[in-house]
Amino acid sequence: MNYIYIDNDTALEQAMARCLKAPVVAVDTEFARFNTYYPMVGLLQLGVGSDNYLIDPLAISDLSGLKALFLQPETLKVVHAGSEDMEVFQHWLGCLPTPLLDTQIAAAMLGIGYSMSYQKLVAHCLNLEIPKGETRSDWLARPLTQSQCDYAALDVIHLFTLFADLEAQLKRLNRLDWVLAESSRLTESLPTLIEPEQAYLKLKGLSQLSPRQLQYLRLLAAFRERQAQFKNVPRNRVLETEELMTLAAHEVHSAAELKAGQLISSRSLRRYGESIVALGLEAKEADVSELPRRVVGDSTPVNKKKLDRLRQVVADQSKAYGIAPELLSRRRDLESIIKSDNQGQAELPASMQGWRQAVVGEPLLAAINQ
Repeated sequence: MNYIYIDNDTALEQAMARCLKAPVVAVDTEFARFNTYYPMVGLLQLGVGSDNYLIDPLAISDLSGLKALFLQPETLKVVHAGSEDMEVFQHWLGCLPTPLLDTQIAAAMLGIGYSMSYQKLVAHCLNLEIPKGETRSDWLARPLTQSQCDYAALDVIHLFTLFADLEAQLKRLNRLDWVLAESSRLTESLPTLIEPEQAYLKLKGLSQLSPRQLQYLRLLAAFRERQAQFKNVPRNRVLETEELMTLAAHEVHSAAELKAGQLISSRSLRRYGESIVALGLEAKEADVSELPRRVVGDSTPVNKKKLDRLRQVVADQSKAYGIAPELLSRRRDLESIIKSDNQGQAELPASMQGWRQAVVGEPLLAAINQ
């Protein structure tokens, strides 16, 4: 098996000289994320034709070459199911790869399958079996075993070949640009890049809270986000989501209220009680103009006949284009169209603009009132 293990800056510089000249580079990572907010990178794999590199991030100090590669517009970076890899790159390198192509998305665009694993896609396209024995390895341990290195190298050795096969099919169907556009969305809305003040909007049950309670929840969620980032621990290791919602609903303004109500665990009370009370007082004293708008919940049942009609349109378009139906639309997209129609004018959600508009969006709008 052909690959080079890189554990020093000089060797990395030599590898980058090769990669920066390549029009396409296959990219994969191995990382750990057991009890941390950020993913912890254990290995970076790069493939350029017959040249493959395993880069040890625990031994590298100069990351400038990798950053230059990831940001070079002339080099296409190819990944498979790369959404979590994007969080790795953002935290580790401080940048995101561009341009980007995800072979899992390409497979869905070609109707091969939706959300296919790398192993299954390689088996389908290349008729090769990839061992799974090292999937749960400790990639932060050193030294890595020969078995780990071989397993990791296969991820880019086959990914490079896989891309060439998928690219040819996409070009024949004039869909390469569609896949590139869809792949670029992997770098958007990363969970670890959320603005702390916006974190509360990801929680459920907001329509049950008043503007004042929402302000308290906003402050609590932002506090939790910053603590999780600073300590590099999962959000719920700071405060459970259920605790946030309970505190917001009760609008705690004193230590006595907090203790008497038994609203949070003793651990949370001990660690963050003072901060929770201070945030409650801050929310209480906030000017009305600073409060979030009340969230209006839409409890109107979705018309089942319309939903079934739109689902059939998606199925028909999926068959006509040979694209996985899950890639064309999600249930919430169809519900959004129906709800906008209930308000007087059917509209496509933002997620159905771009290539989806002609393929499935316009047929959906045409069918909504048939």
